[in-house]
Amino acid sequence: MARRVQSFGLVNLGCPKNTVDSEGLLGAMALAGFAFAEDPAAADVCLVNTCGFLDAARREAAEVLEELAARRGRQGRPLLVATGCLVERAGGAPELADFLAAADARLGFAEYPRVAETCRNLLAGQAATARSRGYAGKVLPKTYFEWLGRPRMRIGSAATAYLKIGEGCSNCCAYCSIPLIRGRRASRPLRAILKEARELVAAGAKELVLIAQDTTAYGLDLADEPQLAPLLRELAKLPGELWFRVLYAHPRHLTDGILDVLASDPRFCPYLDLPLQHVNEKMLKRMGRGYGRARVDAALAAIDRRLPGAARRTTFIVGHPGEGEKEFAELLDFVEQGLFDHAGVFVWSPEPGTVSAGMADRVAPEVAAERRDRLLGAQAKVSAARWRERKGDATTLLLERREKDGWHGRTPWQAPEVDGDAVLEEADRARAGDFIPVKIVRTGPYGCQVRRRPT
Repeated sequence: MARRVQSFGLVNLGCPKNTVDSEGLLGAMALAGFAFAEDPAAADVCLVNTCGFLDAARREAAEVLEELAARRGRQGRPLLVATGCLVERAGGAPELADFLAAADARLGFAEYPRVAETCRNLLAGQAATARSRGYAGKVLPKTYFEWLGRPRMRIGSAATAYLKIGEGCSNCCAYCSIPLIRGRRASRPLRAILKEARELVAAGAKELVLIAQDTTAYGLDLADEPQLAPLLRELAKLPGELWFRVLYAHPRHLTDGILDVLASDPRFCPYLDLPLQHVNEKMLKRMGRGYGRARVDAALAAIDRRLPGAARRTTFIVGHPGEGEKEFAELLDFVEQGLFDHAGVFVWSPEPGTVSAGMADRVAPEVAAERRDRLLGAQAKVSAARWRERKGDATTLLLERREKDGWHGRTPWQAPEVDGDAVLEEADRARAGDFIPVKIVRTGPYGCQVRRRPT
């Protein structure tokens, strides 16, 4: 009798950087002979790739694990393997382990190459040992980076692929737990990145989105100066109709050289993600951002000079200790100036082990929530106005999926997942991954409607 193929599921939580890891885990399991189950609750074993960055993310991970555990059948399946940032976070902060109580095993970053072996052993009744530890003050191990270059099973749009160029962060912002979870900055070798880029394009990707905790600091651990500009120049040598997009650019490391390369080839999307977090001088210092308001203004002026017309995204944190009405008013005024097409706003939370968690003069939660809502409301008006300015513009649409109201895709001014869609009502003989010349005919705060234009 033929042996039954064991099945696995996966639930992906968190940011695009976690998505890359999830795709690697999917690929490793498939190569090992496991069959993928669309319904994770129907699988023999399910991986839950967690986010541990904020309390809300930790609670979401716990809820997913508990829900899957509650749906187990008579044979106690699926067995649950927790992976990702919360696993490593709990390794360095044991008080967070309760969020993973429903998991049958935990797998840290260093053990990702053993994911299939761990799952087989677990299904065979062998106890799995928690191996997570956190990487505060360290870098992720070589085994993780070697694993990172293995074939991935892609999630989401086949047209777009995330390309991770580094891991960890050495900025050590006061509020941020990333250095405690993923360690110090470690850049992937240029050769490994280019190899993966070629493989992703060969597999059908039309857009490569460069990601890291701080993309503009790429290579600072390999050379005396950032190496993002040389990397971009090498990527530009890839043939074909492609888009390249850069996310997570830190204002302190954004250089004229990087902007000049982005302006040198139309395949580089005229788009920059520049997380600012705040603009008030006092708050930037309290947050440990490593720059002041003057650097913010200089970075935006450089973008205007070298990438005129580019879309800009940012993120802000409200309610950080020390933020009074005066500091928030300066941030609100900055947003109302209409400098960014897109912005996300987060309420500060006290992350264990971070400098901010030990600060006094905290902001009341209800005040912080009200500030978030005011900032988002102001940005919605700005986003709508900036989209109106683009009405009538000719651009290109990357098709992603067909829905009832037409083809959904994105313009060069929209990053995947966070900046809304552009909708094309009519597209005969079109398919996902096609680049379509379009004209913007209708706009809103979170996207636009387009019409095909003659080439």
